Amino acid sequence: MDFKRLQILRELADRQSVGATADAMNVTASAVSQQLKTLQAELGLSLVEKVGRGVQLTEAGQAMAAAAAEIATAMARAESTVDSYRQGWQTHVSAAFFPSAAEMLLPGMLRRVAAVEGLGFDAHFEDPGTAHFAPLVADYDIVLAHSVDGPGVFAKRSLAVVPLLEEALDVAMPAGHPLAAKERLTPEDVVGHPWIGVPEGFPFDAVLRQIEVHAGRRASRGQRYPDLRVLEALVVAGHGICLLPRYTARANARRGLVLRPLTGVKASRSIVALARQEVAARSTIAGVLEMLQAEAAGIARELDDAPARK
Repeated sequence: MDFKRLQILRELADRQSVGATADAMNVTASAVSQQLKTLQAELGLSLVEKVGRGVQLTEAGQAMAAAAAEIATAMARAESTVDSYRQGWQTHVSAAFFPSAAEMLLPGMLRRVAAVEGLGFDAHFEDPGTAHFAPLVADYDIVLAHSVDGPGVFAKRSLAVVPLLEEALDVAMPAGHPLAAKERLTPEDVVGHPWIGVPEGFPFDAVLRQIEVHAGRRASRGQRYPDLRVLEALVVAGHGICLLPRYTARANARRGLVLRPLTGVKASRSIVALARQEVAARSTIAGVLEMLQAEAAGIARELDDAPARK
């Protein structure tokens, strides 16, 4: 069994198309197809099947792709052991951040990385919906992701999932708003007020849908915008209420912004770091993941101890 052919199967599982797999491995699409045919002949199994103009993995193909990931992980551990004896080092780590994770974690991470001689850290901007975070591990060493459905939503495709923060989502409103008089809010309290939302498919929109289901009526959505700082500005200006993550909202609270906790629905997001298992097994990546955990823990301690904006 040729491991290089298994690697092609693994890439196809992550990238979902022969063309993208060929680009990633710097070969032609026909070479990828030929290697897959050879692998199927060697194993006596059907690993891919045609779907429309593309292909998808069969159940056997998915199982073999998972096995390829396990082999790659074992090889990465072996390479890490050799590196430790040779004192080798991965000089650059690439990481993808969604905006509020970058705002919250990146300044401290850059200070931590700067203290490690010879280590470079390249931060990149990515802000997809929940379902599209996991595929990004094909292009970055580490991907910061968030979900309102818990970290388990990312436990697929043989990924390493490193929990960083569990952050409450509070209802944000301008000072003087009728809801500001309450210490805690319910779906029935908030559903009838004008809302400023995020685009469909973004995690916070799922919480607003839960509010609607619990309250038994639709909320009135005004503007939809993905940038949390813009949402803050619109709330302060009196254009509606919205959901904001507690730590970043408190750290950047504008004058007149009031935050209130929401009860009756799961109103929180899980922030995690994702990586391919074989990448996470590298000593350098493991060290950077530990830095991310330490930075997140420090932020949680600092802001949990800080009083909420009144």
